[in-house]
Amino acid sequence: MRQTLTYIAVILLTLAASSCEERHPDNFGEICSVYFNNRVQGNVLCDTTDVTFVYETGDEMEIPVTVQLLGRAADYDRLVDITVSSDNAGEGTDYRLPDNAVLPAGEYSFTYNVTVINSQALQNMKKEIMLELHPNIHFSLSMTELEQTTDTVSTVTYRIMFSDMFTSAPAAWDENILGTFSQTKFDLVCKVLDIDPADFNDATVMTLPRQQYILDEMTRYIAAETEKMNNGEDFDRDIIDPETGGPVRFTE
Repeated sequence: MRQTLTYIAVILLTLAASSCEERHPDNFGEICSVYFNNRVQGNVLCDTTDVTFVYETGDEMEIPVTVQLLGRAADYDRLVDITVSSDNAGEGTDYRLPDNAVLPAGEYSFTYNVTVINSQALQNMKKEIMLELHPNIHFSLSMTELEQTTDTVSTVTYRIMFSDMFTSAPAAWDENILGTFSQTKFDLVCKVLDIDPADFNDATVMTLPRQQYILDEMTRYIAAETEKMNNGEDFDRDIIDPETGGPVRFTE
């Protein structure tokens, strides 16, 4: 009987020891994946960006696209497979791409910078390019979309739309002073008075007294150019409103 009890005790101790054995969960297992991780205000993930050149003084704009690792960092650089396609934009003429897409050693993300190029066509249309991730020998695509409170977004595609058009009036444009907003007026003001287009998005820069000054100067300028036009002289054709065919009006 004593031998039987000893045997049972040994078994119980063995089981207890095995149950108390320390175990470390493998957080990522064999996962080694990448996804687009581009966020806007409020930390909201997005799969599309829409940019405009109207506030830019240069002819190029760099669009940063964040590629995120899901898994462990490595001690060597790893290529990421990204393809870029478009139905209405051409590489080299409308956009430029980095030489390659690489997740550097020891890093968990990197920025893939796409440069979009302004052109006359963008004043009347939007162009767009589509970036898409693909699996390769280094990375899988274990997460292809993310559900959020309001929508579901792709994490393996990212669309860049770009134009030289307004979708709404600049934040600081005061219609009580400068009248109804139009791109013709805006472009004329920036050209004639050498104003940075971005100023119209900052009310602390584009103050009401400054806008009154703009109104006074532009009223005099348009009157002078209109007189030249009426006299058959060379004049600034940018004063013509394409909708009315006459000089632009800053006051209604």
